[in-house]
Amino acid sequence: MLVESITNEAANDGIDKVTEAVRRAMRDVLRPTEDRLAKLMAKAAVAAATAMYMNVQTIADLGKHNAVEIYNEARVKAVAYLKERDDNE
Repeated sequence: MLVESITNEAANDGIDKVTEAVRRAMRDVLRPTEDRLAKLMAKAAVAAATAMYMNVQTIADLGKHNAVEIYNEARVKAVAYLKERDDNE
């Protein structure tokens, strides 16, 4: 019974070490992709914010006095759109 217990414990320790090694390897492989995606998301956020403020300025330059109201309505619609589920999800 003691030998069996030691064997099971050794097997579990081995599994833990293999699991840790696999996780470390996966982390090392995925890190560059995660970093690249984070940079792309940051660029997309800057581009979106730039476009948003340019649109508000363009609306104001066209003589609309309610540019901020138009922006707020568009933002509400955008949030509703983002909350919608696609058929593919």
